[in-house]
Amino acid sequence: MKHDFYILGSPGLVCTSVCTSLSVKEATARLNMEVPTGISSRWAKSKDKTFATGEPNPHRCETYSDHKHYLFNC
Repeated sequence: MKHDFYILGSPGLVCTSVCTSLSVKEATARLNMEVPTGISSRWAKSKDKTFATGEPNPHRCETYSDHKHYLFNC
C-alpha cells in the first residue's frame, strides 16, 4: 500500500529526510507532529542544496513518481 509520507530511515539528532507527495508545508507540519525534535527548534526544510550523497534537495523519488525526497534540519 502506498502512503503519502515516509520518514526515510531513523531521524538523526539534527537532520532527517522524508519521501512524500505532500507539499513542503504539509510535510513539515506532519514531520513536526509525528517526530517532534524535543528541543526548542522545530523541523524545517534544509537550506542545503544537496543531500550528503550529492543528490539535489529535493529530488524525485525513484519508486513513486509523484513523491519527492526532502532533507530537513532542526
